[in-house]
Amino acid sequence: MAAVCPHCGFTQEESVAAKSTFCRKCQGHYTLERMLAGERSIVKQPSLFSKLSRIITGDRQREVKCFSCNHAQTLSTTAQSTMCPGCGAYMDLRDFKITGPFGRSVQTAAEVHVSPRGDVTSTRLMCGSAYIEGSLRGCIVCTGTTTLRFKGRLAGLLDSAHILVEKKGDVEFPRLMKTKLFEVSGKARARIVADKVKINKGGWLEGSIWARAITVEHGGVFTGDLNIGADQSNIPDEPPPETDRSLARFEDDESPSFQMDAQ
Repeated sequence: MAAVCPHCGFTQEESVAAKSTFCRKCQGHYTLERMLAGERSIVKQPSLFSKLSRIITGDRQREVKCFSCNHAQTLSTTAQSTMCPGCGAYMDLRDFKITGPFGRSVQTAAEVHVSPRGDVTSTRLMCGSAYIEGSLRGCIVCTGTTTLRFKGRLAGLLDSAHILVEKKGDVEFPRLMKTKLFEVSGKARARIVADKVKINKGGWLEGSIWARAITVEHGGVFTGDLNIGADQSNIPDEPPPETDRSLARFEDDESPSFQMDAQ
């Protein structure tokens, strides 16, 4: 089985009969029995609907990326684990669902679902995709899309290639967010450094943006500082004083969708 060190997050293969081990990276000692029992309790089992869909429509595939070398491969959605053909690292492909307080490390190339009562305080939780309805006070690293559907402040750290605030989401990001694509269908207040920012119909975004492109669809609203194609190397981690901010507002209700790209 794959054992994740609770001290440094390093993943290594261990026998299912082993009761404890030493981390090969930090040399820390930890128990495997308790970890295995806790892991079984949060592994998301396939629903009856998904089983029937698989029988009717056949096997489906998904793309997963290695955390070590970022190598991508396409596998069956039924696969539970694999070895990266690029670097040989072990990859867990199980979905996890967190329904209560959770503070240990998880590393999976599949989805992590934090339910409304879930509270993540893990120092490093790595996944292929994430769906957050509960509280994040720890750190999540996501190679794919992180979907946010809650109201409140994102107190923890989020590192994701694609951040999506859903229609029912109302999220405040106190930290500077760096991502490839920041997409808003609900409400968000943030300082963003991204390749692209997209505000969908009904979406509302307030804050400061440093991006190469921005798209505001019909009915979308943006209020704040807009910097297209600006130098992103000297962006301060802390927001500037409120009195020093110059605000720009884009509100698109009737005109064609607004899009601005760096020249």
